[in-house]
Amino acid sequence: MNETFGNKQSQSSCCGPGAFTCERVYPDLEEAARLFRALADETRLAILRQLRERGEACAGELEACCTVAQPTVSHHLKVLREAGLVLAEKQGLEVHYRLNQASMERLRALLP
Repeated sequence: MNETFGNKQSQSSCCGPGAFTCERVYPDLEEAARLFRALADETRLAILRQLRERGEACAGELEACCTVAQPTVSHHLKVLREAGLVLAEKQGLEVHYRLNQASMERLRALLP
């Protein structure tokens, strides 16, 4: 790929013909980014802390730990569930949530 700097052109060594393909040095970074994006919210961190302290709770019980309404708590629980950080189990009419311990261990391992 040619890049122009002023009147000079330089050949980029990584993208030109004959360039080698790079493999990811840290293949787990995609998972790490997904987990950290899910953690990048004050409400979700409060929910995770509550679940750590209580062990298990339904969405209505988690509303008390946050400054948002129940529908917003449900949205944050969905984000955490999709990231694999919490597990959900339907019990009667309620859904009970708890930390996914395997994901918590992976998260700990990803920290520098």
